[in-house]
Amino acid sequence: MQLRLEQTRYRSDHGELRDKDHSIETSCSHFINRFPAHNLKEQSKITLADRIDSKFLLPIRVLPKFLGALDASYTILEDSGHRIFTYENTYFDTPRWDLYLQHQNGKLNRHKFRLRRYVETDISYFETKFKTNKNRTVKKRISCTESQSRDITIEENQMRPSLYVNYRRVTLWNHAANERLTLDYDLCYRRPEKTRIARLNGLLIAELKRFGKANGSPFVKTAKKYGFLPQTFSKYCTGVCLTDDGSLKNNRFKSTLTNIKKTSMM
Repeated sequence: MQLRLEQTRYRSDHGELRDKDHSIETSCSHFINRFPAHNLKEQSKITLADRIDSKFLLPIRVLPKFLGALDASYTILEDSGHRIFTYENTYFDTPRWDLYLQHQNGKLNRHKFRLRRYVETDISYFETKFKTNKNRTVKKRISCTESQSRDITIEENQMRPSLYVNYRRVTLWNHAANERLTLDYDLCYRRPEKTRIARLNGLLIAELKRFGKANGSPFVKTAKKYGFLPQTFSKYCTGVCLTDDGSLKNNRFKSTLTNIKKTSMM
């Protein structure tokens, strides 16, 4: 089927989610400015479109500490004068939430579809993510612009916008190990046509993206030093659970929701 992307509408809907930056950024500014920088063109040469992801749930208060420990091993993405970026993700699903339920029911070889906009650079992509039964993530994307109206052909029926996800991100790159580390925080969720916003103000999500296993990663070593280990986490499924009225099955994600609450209070 063909999915019509109404980018102007999705852009205005995301604008309702965020009215200010997170307070943690004040204490992080010194550490962020210490990193040597790389630009988007340099980073785009290493796509990591077929990769292994390792995710860590951390309390937001440790962000300055981790940045201070990693500046000798990583460079930071800088573009258009920015080193912290706002992401606007619009996820798509069927009216019966088939893609969410595939994950909930433990199905392997599953897809996610989203429209992603990078606010500071005003660049947009329609992305598909395919999780294989070998625990690899394969990502493909098509460039979109504000002036373009795009028809995207996908193989799922009756797709429609299902969830808005908005967050702030710092991206680090270890050139020697060819690994990318993203540090996401201040997640805001809302469903289309709904007014209630779910926020994860106290959570930091670190995601390591590599071609192979993360043995020897400077970030992993730092995380282990402070007692943090990889955990399963899906921004989309977590947001669906947090904005649900109790009608969707969510037993697979209950432990994650408990971990989020526990970690956010550390």
